[in-house]
Amino acid sequence: MTADERSTAHARACWPIAWVLALMMGGLVPAQAAELNITADFRPSALDPTHNRFVNTTPQSGFCAQHASSCKPGDFTIATGLNVTERRVFGGGDDPREKWYLSVDGNWRDVVVRNANNHELNARIRLFLVGMEWGTNNDGTSPGLYGAATGGCGGRRGYGSGSMYRYAWDVPDANVVCVRSPRKETNRVAGYLYFSIGYHLETPNPLQAQDGQYTGSVTYTVGNGQQIDLGQGNYSDSELTLQLLLNVAHDFKVAFPAESPRVQLAPEGGWSRWIDHGLPPARLRQALPFQLTTSMDFSMKLRCEHAAGTRCGIRNHADDVVVPVDVDVTLPGMTNLRDGRPAQYTALSPDDGQAPRFTPDGYLMQRRSTLRFTAEREAVTEMLRTPGSHWSGDMTVVFDANP
Repeated sequence: MTADERSTAHARACWPIAWVLALMMGGLVPAQAAELNITADFRPSALDPTHNRFVNTTPQSGFCAQHASSCKPGDFTIATGLNVTERRVFGGGDDPREKWYLSVDGNWRDVVVRNANNHELNARIRLFLVGMEWGTNNDGTSPGLYGAATGGCGGRRGYGSGSMYRYAWDVPDANVVCVRSPRKETNRVAGYLYFSIGYHLETPNPLQAQDGQYTGSVTYTVGNGQQIDLGQGNYSDSELTLQLLLNVAHDFKVAFPAESPRVQLAPEGGWSRWIDHGLPPARLRQALPFQLTTSMDFSMKLRCEHAAGTRCGIRNHADDVVVPVDVDVTLPGMTNLRDGRPAQYTALSPDDGQAPRFTPDGYLMQRRSTLRFTAEREAVTEMLRTPGSHWSGDMTVVFDANP
């Protein structure tokens, strides 16, 4: 969606903002690979203008959905759909992989997410919890845990009967191997295993993101001796891919006092000193107020009907002379990313390489802002050489959300 508005100093202003919707294209899923979608959204909030974080929108499932009382505030799990069969659980013996066993990569993993414009953001994710449910032969004996775990995993409360046992382990930020023994009398083959994961997701600042959907993924190998290893058994899948879908729905609006406002340059205090006393003004200036609503970064660029060196200009149509006009902008609540300073009297240029880019301090709603047009002394001196002359020109101000 493109918004296009105009205003001028005898200047026309337009503000095209490209709203991008990245469509997820279905693809072939590799054999023996499971994929989970992890979704998070950002929408600005009028009730909380400082809101600048993605909100998790993935449906809760797995261990914490089944046993919320065993999970801490903020814990979140999702069922993987993976399972393991022919898993021997043996109370005696020396093989740790035939006990309650978990080997997992709990390190932070970097994930690059991109939108349809190939704009990149950096996220991080790690597994902090693994929940498991075993089904066993129903002989009236629960195959629960026995003794403390080795390896640094922290246990959550287990739930079981003679035919199943469900529990979860916290995973530290590391590659870990954690083992507990089942009850001594246990010596059986597990009929199935369902397991879920809890994850922590660190997302970038959405105020600096373009509109649209960002996608990226991270893959864990699954199975005997892999990044996620639940012990010796037959695994339904050899990989688990976490697909990140981060949706950004910004709010952006620029409202000028008229659809095509005109700017008339004049000296401060009017023309009386020139008309009555012949005193030339030091400058000609006019401010153009507008209202800005935004939750996103954008740059501001100039387009000139008449170029005047590195600036836009206005032209005397009688003798085809052009004089320069400086343009600057003040945007309360926004920061110039080039120098880290508040956006106050920031110069605009027809050179896109010099275009300032601004970021909001939060969600700005109908913030009064100002464009200012100034003809300095050299321009005024040239114009006053031809009394009664008429000078004009269009200047287009572009509010551009794309880098």
